[in-house]
Amino acid sequence: MEPDTCIVSCETLKQELEAVMKRRHCEYPVIWIDSGKHAWPDKLRIAVQEAIDGVSPSYKTVLLLFGFCGNALVGIEARNSRLVLPKAADCIPLFIGSREEREAYGTGTYFFTGGYLNSGGSIASDTNRVFQRYGEKRGLSILKKMIGHYRDFAVIDTGTFNVPEVKATVERFAQLVEIPVKVIPGNLRFIDALLADAWPEDSFLTVKPGEKITFEDSLNAGRAQDAAGGGGEW
Repeated sequence: MEPDTCIVSCETLKQELEAVMKRRHCEYPVIWIDSGKHAWPDKLRIAVQEAIDGVSPSYKTVLLLFGFCGNALVGIEARNSRLVLPKAADCIPLFIGSREEREAYGTGTYFFTGGYLNSGGSIASDTNRVFQRYGEKRGLSILKKMIGHYRDFAVIDTGTFNVPEVKATVERFAQLVEIPVKVIPGNLRFIDALLADAWPEDSFLTVKPGEKITFEDSLNAGRAQDAAGGGGEW
């Protein structure tokens, strides 16, 4: 029997989603959205909506694996299929298991995963662009001002990538800005629940066909994280 569910996901979560799908023997088709679009919420919104619009009416449910990411999902409309997505202001809770655990790290932690580090919108690529534009001395000064409020960098060990290799890459950048690096445990239960059709209202948003994701939905997703700040994006 053909599945009646498909997934639209940010490429940043590719390793983690594929790991959970393999463990669950899940064969839902996946439409990947370029992670580099996170730098432009309007472009990300358009890309996600185009993906949803292109889904066959035979799929009754479209699972969106994203955080709200700077309100990029506000205005997204369900067409023929219902949409189900995590209530998370950004993707960090999807890597560590819950919004509450995300909150526990406070405002001073900047997070990394293998997928994020290798994405087009990563801090490494941003650093190269700043150095190319302003030169190394001025560029370094600009970078320190941009991320000066972070007290540490955290590599989230989701069990899906080479942690020592990613940590070593992050440390090379961290030494420039004099910020320590630590490794923290990941947890993919948020993604697992999304695939398991386990969608409690406090953790997941369901959008019926013809309805849109609203700004209020975004506020509700981020409310638990308002005091936390930080994240995988600048």
